[in-house]
Amino acid sequence: METQSKLIVLGLVSNPEGEFLISQRFDPDFPEAHLKWDLLGGSNESGESLEETVRREIKEESGLDVIVKDLIPETVSMTWERKGGGKGHVTVKCYNCSLIGGEMHLNDHKIQDLKWIKKEDFAKYDFLPTVKNFIELI
Repeated sequence: METQSKLIVLGLVSNPEGEFLISQRFDPDFPEAHLKWDLLGGSNESGESLEETVRREIKEESGLDVIVKDLIPETVSMTWERKGGGKGHVTVKCYNCSLIGGEMHLNDHKIQDLKWIKKEDFAKYDFLPTVKNFIELI
């Protein structure tokens, strides 16, 4: 069976108070991710720049508008066994982003919660392995 690959672009969103936006995954079909904490973002679509992807995904998932600042100098690559057979592969990139507006709301069935937290509180949350690599760099 063929391996399916995706390019995922995340945003580490900060607000003027120095807090960072995190999301809690809701994905009972993927126990390794279910109820773990994540950053907003998603799959890069054909013809879309990485910056466009992260802005679009953050807006779709949270209702918030951001300025994309700089790319975090790390790339994460993971392969796993897919439910039903075959393998999945993701390459993950992450941008530092700053909040510029919008009204926060949950707008994705795979997100259970959105929360602003301080940098020193990251250790209190059970993050997905891909995200841990990025938050360790800030």
